[in-house]
Amino acid sequence: MAKIRTITMKEVQDLINKGVSTFSKKDNSPRGCKCVSASTIKPGDKIVIDNYFTTVID
Repeated sequence: MAKIRTITMKEVQDLINKGVSTFSKKDNSPRGCKCVSASTIKPGDKIVIDNYFTTVID
């Protein structure tokens, strides 16, 4: 059974405060993700953390 990976908005904000300015966000492109500004991340998005898609939660 696959583990569902999650990250909270507070943890995302902590990463931004440490200098992270972009995340790879899941999309429907052939590559499967695109690079977006960290400030555009919101709950429900799937971002790449440690080479895994991770769902952002409140």
